[in-house]
Amino acid sequence: MPFTKYAVETFISSKVTGVTECRITDLSAEFPNSSNWVSGFGLMVIFVNQPPEVMRPFAIQFVRRTEMAFAEYMRMRAEVQDLISGNPRWSPYYRALHHGETAAAMLYQAYDHSRKKLKTQLFESNDGSSLQRLNLLYTTSKHQTADAQDPVWLSNEGFHTANVTLLFSEFEELARSCARVAESLTSTKGEAGVQA
Repeated sequence: MPFTKYAVETFISSKVTGVTECRITDLSAEFPNSSNWVSGFGLMVIFVNQPPEVMRPFAIQFVRRTEMAFAEYMRMRAEVQDLISGNPRWSPYYRALHHGETAAAMLYQAYDHSRKKLKTQLFESNDGSSLQRLNLLYTTSKHQTADAQDPVWLSNEGFHTANVTLLFSEFEELARSCARVAESLTSTKGEAGVQA
């Protein structure tokens, strides 16, 4: 027997019923080789000897985090689609939230590894940029307390915390930037997507 909206809002969370449509882009359609970036990187190293050996540890960390950010974001999309399918229940919402928090963590870590490698700054404190808000989303998720109710939540538009909103469209632009780098590290002569 399905749960009513009232029951979910009263006993679980009002955030669950706030998701009524899926505005999450299918990034795997834009980057069809995204599920093989790590394998493509391996083939580049073995057969083309690229990138240079000194860059490989950084490159594999960047590529694997970007691939996993894409994979988790697509899993989140599938769970949101399940959630809005018409059978009111809360498990798909929380699975979507889990995959979304993991996608945010992987994407932020890809940027943060780049920051460390390039010895550069990604954003100014409280500058309101999408990267700064991704950082706050990641930090809130990572450090949530055991008694906090919904420190990170999803809406039709994006990710939220008490202090920031990161629209799905903003997350997707950040992901696309990393994807272009990942594809350049997994392709030969500018042809994206070495097939594994």
